[in-house]
Amino acid sequence: MMSFERLKRRLRYWAQRSDRARLLREEMDAHMALKADDLEENGMSANDARFEARREFGNAARLQEEARGTWIARWMTDLAQDTGYAWRSIRKRPGFALAPVVSSALGIGACSLIFGIASFALLRPLPVNAPSRLLSISVQNKGGQPGGTLSYPDYGDLKQMQSFEGVTAFFPLMPAALAVRGGQPQRYWGSLASANYFDVVQPPFLLGRGFDASKDDKPGEAPVIVLSHHLWRSRFGADRSIVGQTIALNHRKVTVAGVTAAGFRGTEVALIADFWVPLSLRSELTIGGPDGAEFVDRNSQWLFATGRLREGVSTSTATSEIGVIARRLEAAYPASNKDRGFYTVGAGQIHPAVRQGMVLFFALLLAVCALLLLTACANVANLLLARASTRHKEMATRLAIGAGRGRLIRQVLTESVMLAIAGGVLGLLFASIGANSLGRFQLPFLLPVDFTVSLDYRVMVFSMLLSVATGMIFGLAPALESTRRDLVSGLKDARLSVRGRWFSLRNVLVVSQVAICMVLLVCSGLFLRSLGTRESMDLGLKHRNILLAGFDPSANHDAADPTTVLDEALRNAVAIPGVQSAALTTSVPLSLLGVQGTAIAEERLAQKDKEQVGTDIYGVSAGFFDTLGIRMIAGEDFRAGRVQDDVVILNAIAAEKLFPKQSAIGRRIQFDDKRLVKVIGIAATSKSRTVGEDPQAVLYLPILRNFKDTHPLMGVTLMVRTAGSPLSYVQPVTAAIRAADPTLAIFDVRPFAEHLHNALLLPRAAAFLLGLAGLMGLLIASVGIYGVISFTVARQTKEIGIRMALGARRSQVVAMVLQRGLILTAVGTGMGLGMALALSRMVSSMLYGVSPTDPLTFIAVPLILLVIALTACLVPARRAATLDPTGTLRAD
Repeated sequence: MMSFERLKRRLRYWAQRSDRARLLREEMDAHMALKADDLEENGMSANDARFEARREFGNAARLQEEARGTWIARWMTDLAQDTGYAWRSIRKRPGFALAPVVSSALGIGACSLIFGIASFALLRPLPVNAPSRLLSISVQNKGGQPGGTLSYPDYGDLKQMQSFEGVTAFFPLMPAALAVRGGQPQRYWGSLASANYFDVVQPPFLLGRGFDASKDDKPGEAPVIVLSHHLWRSRFGADRSIVGQTIALNHRKVTVAGVTAAGFRGTEVALIADFWVPLSLRSELTIGGPDGAEFVDRNSQWLFATGRLREGVSTSTATSEIGVIARRLEAAYPASNKDRGFYTVGAGQIHPAVRQGMVLFFALLLAVCALLLLTACANVANLLLARASTRHKEMATRLAIGAGRGRLIRQVLTESVMLAIAGGVLGLLFASIGANSLGRFQLPFLLPVDFTVSLDYRVMVFSMLLSVATGMIFGLAPALESTRRDLVSGLKDARLSVRGRWFSLRNVLVVSQVAICMVLLVCSGLFLRSLGTRESMDLGLKHRNILLAGFDPSANHDAADPTTVLDEALRNAVAIPGVQSAALTTSVPLSLLGVQGTAIAEERLAQKDKEQVGTDIYGVSAGFFDTLGIRMIAGEDFRAGRVQDDVVILNAIAAEKLFPKQSAIGRRIQFDDKRLVKVIGIAATSKSRTVGEDPQAVLYLPILRNFKDTHPLMGVTLMVRTAGSPLSYVQPVTAAIRAADPTLAIFDVRPFAEHLHNALLLPRAAAFLLGLAGLMGLLIASVGIYGVISFTVARQTKEIGIRMALGARRSQVVAMVLQRGLILTAVGTGMGLGMALALSRMVSSMLYGVSPTDPLTFIAVPLILLVIALTACLVPARRAATLDPTGTLRAD
C-alpha cells in the first residue's frame, strides 16, 4: 500500500513533470557530451566520439521513460496520454461525438433520476443527530402488513423499553389556520407530538428550543409551538425575534418556542410538517371524540411512533424486545391488540404501508430506464464500430511498429469512457430537470406532501459510475474490432467490397435496438390506451361547471357550533346569481384518500358471526346529489337546514350488500360500531376514490346533523354548480364563505375538471414516462438503422458502382438498400413483439379497460416502427442511387 507521503511526492512530481523532463534530457545530454569529450581526447574523431557515446549510453527515450516511472506510476502516465489523445480525437470530430453523448445522456439521465427518487425514499439520512439510531415503529396486522398506527396506551408501554433512550409519538396530519399580523388566515399542516419529540429526534435548531418534556404535555400549561425553517421564512419574514412571541393558531394563542434549522420538516419522507404543537393541545385545536378519550382507549389507534436506540444497542436487539412487548399486550388486551405486532424500520424512509406498491412502481420505471440505456449503448456501439472501420489503417500501422494490442484497446476505451462521462454530465442535467418537475406534481387531495427530489452526492457518484460502466460496455466491442484487423490488408487500406454479413455485430446491435424499442412502444401504447379509457369512462357523476372551495369551520374554537357556519355558508352560496345548486362535503369524490368504516344491518347485530360491510363514509349536505348529477334511485335526499333525525343515504352497492334482495328504505344500520341510523334514500353508484376502482359501498351521512361523526380532518368543501365558467365564480364563492366567518382560511379553490385531471396523476405519469421512453427509444433505433444502412452503403460503394455500370436501374439499387434495412427491422420487431407480449401480462394489473394483448396496440405499433425504419433507410438508399458509376470505379 502506497504511503500518503509517497503519494504526495509522486503527485508533486506529476505536477512538475514538464520541468523535470526537460532537466532529465539536459542531464542525459550532459553525460553523453562528457563521454564524447573523453573519447575525442583518446583519439576519436568528433563524429565517431558522439556516435560511440550515444551507443554506450543506450536508448535515451527508453531511459527517460524508465526514469519517469520512478517519479510516478506508469499507468498514470499512460492514462494521461490516452486521455489527451482521446480529447484531440473528439475535438477533431465534434459532430461525431454529439450522437454518442446525447444517446448515453438519455439513458444515464433516466436511470439517475430513478436512483435519485429511490435514494430520497430509502437512503437519505434525516438531518438530525445520529440518524442511524432512529427507528420508525408501526403496527403490523395479522396479515403481515406493516404501517398501522398505534394507540396512546400502546405508546405508553413502548416508552418502557430498555433498548431505547426514548420513544416519541406524533400525529403528522394536523391542519390549522394561521393568521399573522392582521393578514388573512392561511392553512398549514403540522404535527401533534409528545413533549419528548425533539429530545428523541434531536433535529438542529436555528432559534430557541423544542418542547419542555417536563411540562408541555400537561393540560393547562401555557401552549407552545415550534416552527419549521420554511414556515418561519415564508410566513414570518425570517423574523429572528419570533421566539417568545404569541401567534394565533386556530384562534388559539400559542407561544413560539423555537425554529428548526433548514432541511428538517419531520421524520416521514415526503410528508412534511410546518409546525409542531404538544399532544395536550389536541382537544383544543381539533375536533375529536370526547375530551381525553383518545388518550385512554386502546381501540383509538391514531399515532405514529419513533424511537432512538441507546448507544451500542443493535436494531435486532430492539426488535426482539419490541416483539416481547407485542405478545404481552396481545395477552393482556385481546380486544384491541389481538394478532397485532410492531414493525421497525429506519426513520426517514418511505412509509411501510405504501412501500410495496412504490417499490413495484419504481421497479417498473427502472426496468424501462435500463431498456432505454441498453438501446442507447447499442446505438453508441454501432457508431463507434463505424468509426473504428475508418481507423483500421492507423491501428494496423501502430500494431506493425510494436504497439501492444492491450494498450490500443485501453486507448479506444478511454475515448468511449470520455464520451460516456460527458453523457453522464448531460444526463445529470436531464435528471435535475426531471426532479424539479416532480416537485410540481399536485395530488387530487390537499395533504402536506412534497415530491421534490434533491440529487445529492449519491446520485452524482451513481451517475459517474454508471457512465464509466456504460463507456466500457459500448466501447469494448469497437475496441476489440479495431485492433483485430489483418496487418497486410490494414496497411494497404483495403476496403471490403462484398455484401456485409447478416450476423455481424452491427446488425445484431440494430436488431436489439429495434426489439427493445418495440417493447417500450407497446407498453407505452397500452398505458396510453388505458389512460384514454379512464378519461372517457362513465364516472356516475357530472363534473362540468363545478367549483370546489375548501375551508375548515372546526378551526375556530371560539364559535359555538361549526354547523352554524356551514349552514350559513351554504345558504350564501345558493343565493349567488348564476349558481344552479350547491352542497357541502367532507370528501370530494376521486380524491384517492378518504374515510373508511364498516356498517351492519340492525337485524344482524345479534348474530354470533356477524360480518360487517366495508364502506367509504361521506359527510354531505342536501343538494350533494343534484350538484354532482348522481341519480337518486329510491327514497329522498337530506332536508335543507338542520337534520333532526339520525339518518343515512346508501349507494346501490351498499344497499345490496347490507340488504340483499330487500328494500333498504326505512331499515336501520349501525356504522363504525356507533349508533343506529335510518336509511332514507338510495343513490346510484358512482366512482368514489379512484377512476379504476371496482364499485364501492358508500354511506352518506348528514354533515349538519353531527359534524364530528363525519371525520372532517381534510376540512369541508363547498361544491357549486354554475351556469358559466366556474373560474368566474371564485370571488363570489369565497366571499360567501367569509360572510359566514371572516376568520376562516379558504384553500384548494379549483374547478372539478382540474381535480379530475389530478385524480389521473398516476396513470398519466406512467403513460407519460413510458411514452417518453418509447419515443426516445424510437429516435435511438431510427438513428441506429440509419447508421448501419449508411455504413453498409459506404462499404459497398464499389459493388453498387459495378451493378450500375452493368445496367442496374436506380430503383433496383434503392430496393436493395431498403431490403436490408427492412429485414433488420422486421427481425427486431418480431423479437420485440414476443418480449412485449410476455411483459404486458406482468403489468396487466396496472391497466384498466384494456387487454394486455390489445390488438390495436400490437398492430399499430409495429406498423409505425416499420414506417419510421423505412424513412430512416430512404436517405442512404437515395444517396446510393445517385452514385456516379465512373467515379466510383476510379475511387479505389
